[in-house]
Amino acid sequence: MTAPHDTRFLVVGAGGLGGPVSYALAAAGAASITVCDDDVVDLSNLQRQIQFTTADVGRPKVQALGDELTRRGYASQRYTGVCERFSAKTAARLLDDVDVVIDGSDNFVTKFAVNDVSVAAELPFVIGGVLRYTGQVLAAIPGQTGCYRCVFEAPPEDDDANSCAQAGVLGAVVGVIGGELAAAALALAAGDASCAGSIRLYNDIASAEPPRTIRFNRRPGCGACDRATMVERTRSSHDQL
Repeated sequence: MTAPHDTRFLVVGAGGLGGPVSYALAAAGAASITVCDDDVVDLSNLQRQIQFTTADVGRPKVQALGDELTRRGYASQRYTGVCERFSAKTAARLLDDVDVVIDGSDNFVTKFAVNDVSVAAELPFVIGGVLRYTGQVLAAIPGQTGCYRCVFEAPPEDDDANSCAQAGVLGAVVGVIGGELAAAALALAAGDASCAGSIRLYNDIASAEPPRTIRFNRRPGCGACDRATMVERTRSSHDQL
């Protein structure tokens, strides 16, 4: 699958998912790829973050990833690495001139932030997650489908959530889910909404169990969708004055 020649992507996270996603987008001909991550490469990352080598240990991930994409032939001027943590405060600048948002972060706070700002900005987005042998990919189009918050409502308590570093993840899982994330993002960019409003679940990639696709609807009372609707109604009212 190729990307429309003018499609601009924002990838949140330059780690296990961000690497395969960026590879796929670059190979598909993305007009530009912006990657946001504030972390540096650690030796423990290498078993699941194939874009890095031991020579990259200690370097900012966005810098090392950009160098790797350039080495693979992706034009350096089409890549932007932002070495900072994604948040609602930094989102306005990062979402400027973006067509599709992709979350590959490893914590729920960031995923909900990606969801909320994407819904508010009316940008299609995909959110991926991996843990041990499992993975999931959610795709949404604000105004047409429900969102991440419609399904999960709010981030879990800290004691109930583990990161990849804490709980572990099979290296091959990030490759599978990264590919699914990129495919969904490219489909949305091309105007194919068939994956939107769904979450694809891999319960055990190491087994023969096939993935499941679950459709979901907008949830009444969703903080992100209701807030976006309220803003849109206010904007419409002002336009009519």
